[in-house]
This record gives sequence, structure tokens and C-alpha cells, in this order.
Amino acid sequence: MAENKPINWAYPFPSKGTNSNSLQLLTHMAKAKGGYYPTGENGLWHGGVHFDEGTAAVFDQSSVHCIADGEVIAYRIDERYPISEFTDEIPRVKRAPFSTGFVLVKHILQPPQPKKAEGDATDEQIPPSLTLYSLYMHLQDWESYKAKLDLPRPAFWEAKSYIVNTQSGGLGVRANPDANSTRLSELSKGAEITVSAAEGGFVKLVSIISGAASSALTADGEGNLPGYVSSKFLTPRSEPKDPGTLVILGEGISIKAGELIGHPGIYQNHNGSAHPLVHLEVFSCEDVPGFIAKSRSWAARLPDDQKTLLKVYKGASKLIAHRDDINASNPPKLSDSGSQIGVDLIIPQALLDGLPAANKIQVKASVEGSTTPSTTSWWRLDGLFADENGNPIDGWLAEQELITTRHSPWEWLDFQWVEDTGTPLEKLTYAFNARGMLSTDEQHNYRAQISKADGGPIVVLARLYDIVDSDKDGVLTSKEIRAALAKPWHAQVLGQLITKYESEWFWNKGKWDELDPLLAEEPGKPNPIWEVEKQRIEKLSWWKALAGKHGISGDGMAWHFQPISLVESFKNSSSCCELSTDKFRAIFGERSIFSAWNMPRDSKAFNISIEEFVKLMNSGFKSYGFESCLHKAHFLAQCYHESDHFNTTIEYADGMDYDLATHPITVCNTHGANSRTCRRHHQIMAEGNTTVGDGPKYKGRGLIQITWKSAYQAFSTYSGVDCVSNPEIIGRNMNMAINASLWFWTIFKGENLNAKIERYYQELSGNASMSETQKDEEVVRRITAIVNGGDRGLSERKQLFKKIREQLK
Repeated sequence: MAENKPINWAYPFPSKGTNSNSLQLLTHMAKAKGGYYPTGENGLWHGGVHFDEGTAAVFDQSSVHCIADGEVIAYRIDERYPISEFTDEIPRVKRAPFSTGFVLVKHILQPPQPKKAEGDATDEQIPPSLTLYSLYMHLQDWESYKAKLDLPRPAFWEAKSYIVNTQSGGLGVRANPDANSTRLSELSKGAEITVSAAEGGFVKLVSIISGAASSALTADGEGNLPGYVSSKFLTPRSEPKDPGTLVILGEGISIKAGELIGHPGIYQNHNGSAHPLVHLEVFSCEDVPGFIAKSRSWAARLPDDQKTLLKVYKGASKLIAHRDDINASNPPKLSDSGSQIGVDLIIPQALLDGLPAANKIQVKASVEGSTTPSTTSWWRLDGLFADENGNPIDGWLAEQELITTRHSPWEWLDFQWVEDTGTPLEKLTYAFNARGMLSTDEQHNYRAQISKADGGPIVVLARLYDIVDSDKDGVLTSKEIRAALAKPWHAQVLGQLITKYESEWFWNKGKWDELDPLLAEEPGKPNPIWEVEKQRIEKLSWWKALAGKHGISGDGMAWHFQPISLVESFKNSSSCCELSTDKFRAIFGERSIFSAWNMPRDSKAFNISIEEFVKLMNSGFKSYGFESCLHKAHFLAQCYHESDHFNTTIEYADGMDYDLATHPITVCNTHGANSRTCRRHHQIMAEGNTTVGDGPKYKGRGLIQITWKSAYQAFSTYSGVDCVSNPEIIGRNMNMAINASLWFWTIFKGENLNAKIERYYQELSGNASMSETQKDEEVVRRITAIVNGGDRGLSERKQLFKKIREQLK
């Protein structure tokens, strides 16, 4: 893994709401049914957060994505979910599946180098670094993938076969790895094949697993078929190595922020129903307090423009209540009536940048003796603050020197850490006692454990408990945790806690057996549910197998971070940049976009401003996990050309090319089963256009114009908007046009074009004969082939990509 380079960050699941900001995403974790950070209802530490039925309403949890650049170092995918058998009181056996599948990714967290002044010849010092791990637990089993052949598969699995994935028609089999060589045959779209060595942009055909070839191909003596096919039209059908076993990779496999990790698996407790679940955890086995001290020192070297966090202090600022007459011409004043802010809060700059234009006002004032005016920034912030009594307040905040302060994420502002030395027995007895669940004899027998817990982490976490322990019993219930997480100022404090203790994935039989007497139904009689639960804990464990490898500690001890809080802190300090109105004008010129002067009749519905378009585009980029300027440049270059220079959101053609003139049986009887006309009719029906008139109805719409009824149906399912009954909405509503295009780019048919872009650059990285510009142009060509089905407008797309990338750097 390359060091000395800041990594990109992404959320594990995109938000379903286009207006969600980073602090709101943090509070959404209150909607989880269970699995909070940093402790569970039983008083034991919980190192991660759960994404389950409760969070499904706000996150698209159809697939799990990597939260940061790194490398996959281990994984386990169940062949099929293990089953636990619990016996209840009737008695009756309850068979409960639970996923043990997981992926473990290693990351290097390191601050950037400060920019050198021109002519500075001093040697660069190496920034401090920290090895982090992100764990994605309870993933889908292999049996479920085999039952859903169209489900996207992680790129780090082994590619066992490939699917022909052309836009239309088949894929030519060439005699040599050259597009101009003799065409031996044509593979049907959707055919599954195996291939061998790659040569340039081609791979050697080995066998055809399913599908057809237009002309028979004769295998050689070893059973291999002749010919080569273009690799750009092949989608890998990967498989996990040795399903059901722990796979430890000697050399990690590179993975980018936002790339596919897998899909949520099934988990069922003894007292609940089976449900989708993902446990996300971030930890480090290194000296985290030592790293933070070095990072804070390093942050002092970084320029002010990297101070992307705004700190608002309790009792220092007030929010000015909004009035209808407040605007850029009549800004709020510090003397206006308002409410004193009663909580501390750190606000990422990205949240401020993402506010609507009407919620951002800059007031300039002349300064005596200076030609440079002073500027005061006002932000209208709703749903983030509370007064001194804890009541939510909204209004306008002024960014004032000395009153509010700016900070770099590398300062780790307000982060706290706790190193635990207690045992699960101490915590559980304390929790049981606080709830009145212990008898007098049990209170006497466990008084030492209760006393230790009372004098241990509970006291250390006094501030935390003051915040969320509403009934002051010293135990965090799920209700109290959810109430705290729902408030941004409390959720942020919880998220800034770093805890060190023995990982729950480190199997320690003695630690869990120690709880047997406490959990026994009666003295000397084991609790059958607890016995089965211990079997689960052991089966879920993996730590000891990795101990000593890839930096994993041998004793199971690790520092744990709140994952979403960590992403929130560093996501905005990565190399990702936003599109601004100034950058838009520099790239595309000062013009009225989508002016409708040359648009088809059914899309002459809006004339959108550049400001509004840029706002919608940036919001879409965040929702769909665009974490790289490179990805944005490729996307915008394709959109600009496909939308006729941002002049239309609907295909000019009438769509008759995608329509049925007569039933395909009649056509095929007339023209022959192998005729191009017959094959075209079958393709039209396969894409969902089964009724005469579907072609014009479901012609291309959006910036990258999605086509066919099947695509409209898939986008309707994803977005929750019925675009099948009302297909025109994609062409007439800019938010829908942008979202449909981003969906096509990242989700449709399991093809994340950003992941493809990364793989294309990786393939080309070893080609010393190509310049960086040539590599860029080759990737543009490959993406154009996917988006356009050919190379129409390729020259313009290449030139535009180069211009966009320069502006977004």
C-alpha cells in the first residue's frame, strides 16, 4: 500500500435523502434496532455500529461499500449461513441462521505534506501514520449469490468466468488479439465464458459455459477454443476462494473508497426474527494516543485552507432567529434577537458548502486604514444546536474571529480515549445490579465485581454518562443511547470516544465461561440459550487466525473508533473536490444551460440556472459516493456530450429503433432465426419493450440517457418513483435526470463505472510506453464504449475530460 498519501473516504451506504449532511448521517444511527457505539444495553463494550431494519429507511443498504482506500487482507464468505438451535420454554427448537461472513480491510491514515514554498530546498519530514482496519461483518452467503446470478460481486474475489456485456448485439471472436484480424464468430450478449492470458485489450477465449456462438468454434487437443475477444466488453463473474473458510491474503488486494465489499447477510437472535444486518467496525492495534499527539503537532504545519472544521462553543455564540426579510441585501446583525447556543459542536466545511444559496450570506465591511474589507460569513443552520436547557434552536450563525475557531481534522479536536482493564463479568454484574436484577445473595456474592465496575470505566466515562444516562442509574439502555444519538451535539461526543479493550472477535473461552453462574437459570443449572450463544461467539471469531499477520495484535487488544464519525472527520479533508459555479463557468462557459431552445417538445419544461444545477450535481455526487475528482471528471465529460452540451435531457430520436413493428416470431419466420433482424427483435423484448409503442415511450432520458423499459423499471425500484407509468419525469425534472444518470453510472446492472475506471488505470499503469495523457484518453475511450455503445464524439469527450480534470484538481 502506498504511504505518505492521504486516502479518500466514503460512507458504507449512500443516503436515500439528497439533502442529508454529515451530522444528520451520524444521527441516523439512532434508528438502528440495536448495535450502538460504544456500549450495548448489557453494559459491555460494542466496537461497531449496526445497519439493520431501522436504518434501512435512510440508507440504501442493498450493497456494502468500502469506507476508505486500502487493501483487503482477509475475508470469509459462508457457503450457507450457519444455524443455531435454541430451545425455548415450550419446549420447541428454534432454528436461527446467523452470518459469519466478513471482509477485513487495512488502511494507512496519514496527514498530508504541507506545500513547500518556491525555492525551499529543505528535506521533507515524513508525516506520522496509523494503521487502521475496517471490518464488515455478517455478509451474505455464497448460496445467495448463486441464487441471484445478476447480483454484483466484489472485485477482490477470484474471477472464474466472464459475462459478455455489450450494449447491443454480440461480441466478435477474432483470430488474433487485434480488432482488425479475421472475425471467427460472434458470442451472444450475456454469454458466460472462460478466458486466459491478456494481450493488450484482448483476452484468449478458452471455453463457452453458456450462451451461443454464431459460428461453431472447434477446440484444440486440450479443449481450448480458438480466438480472442475484447476485454472491455466482459464483466467478471467472480467467486470467493474456499467458501466457508477464512481466507488470509499474503499480499493485500487494493480496494478504493466506495468500491463494493459485499451485501448484507442474515442474522437471527434467539428472541427475534431473521433480518438483514451489517456490523461495521474500525480499529487499530497501534499506539493511537501516541499517533494523535504526533498528528496534532503535525497539523500546526498545515495551511489554513486545510482547516475544514468550524468549532462553535457553548455560551459563546448565539443563533439569530430567521425572519422573512433576511437576505443578502438585508443580512442578520449580531445585535438582532436570538438564542444563546448551549452546546459545543464541530461543523465540517462540506456541510456549510452544501447549504442552499439562500442560507449563506457574506457581509463585507470596510476596515479603517486598509483597502481590504473584512468579511463575516453567516450560515442559516437548522436542526443542529440546542440552548442551555437542551431545547433545539434554529437560526443564523455568524463565523466570528476568536468566538468561533477553525481546525484541521488532523488536530483530532475534542477526541477522548479510554483504556479498559475490566472484565465482562464486572460490567454485566454492574448492569444487572443497576436494574435491580440481582437477588440479595447475588449482590453479596458479586459485590467485588460491582465495586470494580463502579470504580472503573463508569467513573472514567462520567462525562459520557452525564450526557445520556437520563435516569442516572449508571447504565446505558438502548432507549437512552438512541435518544442521545438523535441529537447532533450528543452524537458527536459519542462519536469522538476512542476505546481500547479486548476485541469481541478474539475468542477467549475463560472470559465468557466466567459469566455462566451469573446467567444460569438456577444455581448449578447451565442456561441453554447462553451455551448456544457462546458457540456462536466462537464461530464468529477470527482474530487468532490473523494474529501476527498484517499488523494484527496477538492479544486481541485494539483501539476502537466510531466508524461514521471517523468518516465524517476525514472525508472532507481528502483529495475529493466539489464542483463550484466558478469552475463550471471556467469549463463550460457563461451560458444558460438547458435553455430548451433546441429541445424536443416533451422536455421543454425547465430553464435551470447554473447555480441550481451545480447544487443538484454536488448533492448527487455525495449521495452516490463519488469520492474522487477523477471520477467526477469522467462523469461530467460523458454527461456533457450525451446531453448535447447540457441542452437536453431527452434523446432527439423518436425511439422507433427500440420498438416492435411485429411479433418476433413473425419476423424470425420471415427473415430467419439467425438474421440480424430476428436477433434485434429478441433483444428488444429482452430489454422489456414487449409492447408496440414502448420504444418511443422508453427512449433515452437523463444526462446519460437511460433507455429501455427494463432500465426504467430498475430505476423505479431503486428510486421509489414510478418512472414506468410516468417516464417523462426523468426528462422534465432535473433532480431526476441527474439521479437517473448517477444511478446508471454506479448501480445499473451491477456496473460501478468508477470501479471500472480504477481497474482500467491499474491495467494501464504497467505500460511504460504510454504517457499519462494517453492513459487518460484510453480510459475515456473505454468508458465511452460502455456509455455510448461506440465511439461517437470520442474526440470531444477526451478534450473535455482533460479540461474538467484540470479545473477540479
